[in-house]
Amino acid sequence: MLHVGNEKVPVCSGVDRRSFLQAGAAGMAGLSLPAMSRLEAAGFVDTSKAKIKNCITLFLVGSPGHLDTWDMKPEAPDDIRGKFKPIHTNVPGIDICEHFPKMAKMMDKVALIRSLHHKTGASHENGQRWMMTGHDFTADNPKPFAGSVISRLYGPKSNLPASIILPVKIGNTGTSTPHGQKAAFAGTAHEPFFLGADPARSDFQVANLKAPAGQTEFRINARRNLLTELDELQRRTETKASKQRETAYSRAFNLLTSPETKRAFDLDDEPDKLRDRYGRNTLGQSCLMARRMIERGSRFVTVNHFDTVFNIACWDMHANGSSLNNTYLDYENILCPQFDLAFTALVEDLEQRGLLDETVIAVVSEFGRTPKLNARGGRDHYPSAWTNFICGGNIKGGQVVGSTDKIGAAPHDRPIQPPQLLASIYHGMGINLETTMMPGPGSRPIHLIEAEPIRELF
Repeated sequence: MLHVGNEKVPVCSGVDRRSFLQAGAAGMAGLSLPAMSRLEAAGFVDTSKAKIKNCITLFLVGSPGHLDTWDMKPEAPDDIRGKFKPIHTNVPGIDICEHFPKMAKMMDKVALIRSLHHKTGASHENGQRWMMTGHDFTADNPKPFAGSVISRLYGPKSNLPASIILPVKIGNTGTSTPHGQKAAFAGTAHEPFFLGADPARSDFQVANLKAPAGQTEFRINARRNLLTELDELQRRTETKASKQRETAYSRAFNLLTSPETKRAFDLDDEPDKLRDRYGRNTLGQSCLMARRMIERGSRFVTVNHFDTVFNIACWDMHANGSSLNNTYLDYENILCPQFDLAFTALVEDLEQRGLLDETVIAVVSEFGRTPKLNARGGRDHYPSAWTNFICGGNIKGGQVVGSTDKIGAAPHDRPIQPPQLLASIYHGMGINLETTMMPGPGSRPIHLIEAEPIRELF
């Protein structure tokens, strides 16, 4: 029997399982302190033992070629190995691309996962769904974004949303299918907060924190008070959906009217030297903003490195001479240097502030790129093998998990699927993946993810 609260639900296996259905007063607004205490007492999460308290995900939209970055094959033929050379890192036996010199000096903190793969399609959106949610799905059967899962389970630590995505949401990457950055059945109260603006711009202002034109503080407060009174009148008959809206309204008002919260988004508070260290570009300043969000109470911050793959210099290296004309020159002159600067600055900054021990940084992408260069000298989509990596918290750095064959075409040993990376983050944050459940479609209890953590990481 499956136990959901005090109810018993038959399951095919007939095995007794403890489970947790987050509902009622603790459900949509994040867990209250008593509810969290009950959750911990039941053994579903253990925040006292969880080394990882926060997560920053850097999502490299477009996807770097693994053979050109973190899984180089210098002995392969010319049309396989590409134009870049490997360099040694501070961990003997681990080499990476020559255009990541700063990262090479801190490889002892990083765990490379070189055997990622999936088989459900080569679109950007397929990979985005896998890496954002741990599932692939259709628009008719959406699954919740990992940040929304963390928000639902743990709730906010401060006035800032538990889950934030910056600088903007992913837009057109080729198809109209979902990207995986929505709360889905986790509830609208746990939708990620989208920054909605580029923090590298001189006129940067958080789009979602601007009051509507003509709305004075008095009128905003008057509307909030009216909503509060209406909520009190309707409390006894309130539906789940209205509870979700109430929470969303409360969050919006808190962000809009709190000077302290607004200041959290003000990068002018940071020294110029530090801003330069991150890089005066969208990725660099977004990584700096991510650190500020974690420092001030957010639990799960995602940086989208690009919101599209068309007509911009991005990781999607097709070299097609048209709207997808990214080449080795883009990697060498723009993408690799920007990433090397921003990623290493983030690691150093968190470490100096005493936050790296409790914050995991996951660098993820949709897929790899074809081992063989195309006729134009670029690489196309390739979900059969790629490299992502993770560091921080209690992650064991200075190692490589899994490998690919001689030309990077397929996992050679320890094949890893995308859900296992998310399972590792959840596990590191103290979540018992066997016992913790949440209400899925139709309030049917489901597991957060159907995967085992990558044990070598811990």
